[in-house]
Amino acid sequence: MTRKYLLLALLAFYSVTCDTNPLHPNKESALVGNQSPETFLFLFPAPDAIDEDSSGTTGIATTASKQILHWWGDDKDGQVVGYYYQWDYQDKPIWTTLEYDTFFVPIRSSYDEFTFRVWAVDNDSLIDPTPAVQTFPVYNSMPEIEFKLNSNPPAPAGNPDVTAYTFPTRTFIWDVSDPDGIETVTKIYYALDDTNSWTELAGDNRSITLSSLEPGEHRFFLKAEDIAGAQSNIISFPDPDDDDIPNTWMVKEPIGDVLLVNDYALDQNTHEVQSIYENMLKNIVGDEGYSVWEIGTTSNPEINPQNSLPYTTADIKANLFYFRKIIWFSYYGRTNISEAGLSLTQYMAEGGNVFITNGNEVSPDTLWTFTDIDSVYKLNPGGRLLSGLKVLASFTNTPEDSLRDLELARLVAVRVSALIPGSNSDVVYRMEPDSIASTPVPYKGSPAVGLRYEVGLGKSIYFSLPFHDLYGKSNLEYVLKYILEEEFER
Repeated sequence: MTRKYLLLALLAFYSVTCDTNPLHPNKESALVGNQSPETFLFLFPAPDAIDEDSSGTTGIATTASKQILHWWGDDKDGQVVGYYYQWDYQDKPIWTTLEYDTFFVPIRSSYDEFTFRVWAVDNDSLIDPTPAVQTFPVYNSMPEIEFKLNSNPPAPAGNPDVTAYTFPTRTFIWDVSDPDGIETVTKIYYALDDTNSWTELAGDNRSITLSSLEPGEHRFFLKAEDIAGAQSNIISFPDPDDDDIPNTWMVKEPIGDVLLVNDYALDQNTHEVQSIYENMLKNIVGDEGYSVWEIGTTSNPEINPQNSLPYTTADIKANLFYFRKIIWFSYYGRTNISEAGLSLTQYMAEGGNVFITNGNEVSPDTLWTFTDIDSVYKLNPGGRLLSGLKVLASFTNTPEDSLRDLELARLVAVRVSALIPGSNSDVVYRMEPDSIASTPVPYKGSPAVGLRYEVGLGKSIYFSLPFHDLYGKSNLEYVLKYILEEEFER
């Protein structure tokens, strides 16, 4: 009961001494007008962009031109609907509803300062009269340049003292970066053989194809420059300080109308097979009538990798287009035929002619467009074709074809392919029928092993046996001469 009486006494006291009820005060309210929003700005500076002076005050030291900024607004009597922002180099503010963005300030000197302002706007179109402001001291960073990965041929492991050979066309490809943004790279410069004279390219160029190069040894130099005039390091091919690439680059002069392509890397140490073709070509077109292109391999075992197939289709095409006729031979190991397939097709379309002999374990690709193969199967599943087997010609379907019949002179110890022609190709060579073969054969019937196919103005003859082993009738040179001078001149 004591508490009840005490409360009644207090209420009676307040009712006598106060004009208002303490539980329900009659307080007069002061009217407050619509308030503008407030704006806040935040950034994530790199650790090396933080600077602390002697007093211990922390600020922003020099940074790169790339700035990632975050901002937000607060409105006590409404809501923020967007923002205006403006850099001091911009003519007028820019409207956005975003609350962050990435900027590349246009640094044009080794050092400059840039100020950023941002204003919040509320749903009553009121703008913060005191924008958030930050000034950035910016140091220009140098661009960096490097050759595109694998665009230059490698040197044999541990032996850069080798020569990379090309014909007079060579394409160089590179990548460029800049901490200030790739947009700041405005110029690329290249030089040939020395750095006394540079040729300027636009900053967004990433390749250059040099053509009509003079025969002999060369060196290619490259550098980049940004909008502030800062230049990258100079890179070169060859580079005497880089043991992963050849020390020498040599340009060969194209000689004659015929190109002999040695795509049999294992032969490039001894040139046993290459010499067979060269001896025939010397008799057919003369010493000055042909050139040789040896294509090495980076596969295991690595052989002649400094002369591996060019990185770009443009260079492959250029090598072919120096000549009117191509003899392309391969045998054991991985070939480069598929990688060069598009270039071969384009070469033929414009009047080039190609004889490919590919007695290889790897099956022909039915998607090749320089020939027309419906499907393939193994001619000799056991991996043997005995000497004495005859390969019958059908170029003209006349008795004269018998002069172009071939005979295997030694054992073929690799699984080669029989060809089922596509609808647009002609069979020009078949194996002698199993019913009349003078030696045991691993196939049935008379499988096709040679196809003739036309693309545009040009022609290809694809042969799936090692042509150089078919000298049993001593007419190999006669057949090669017929292909070059008769088939490829029609």
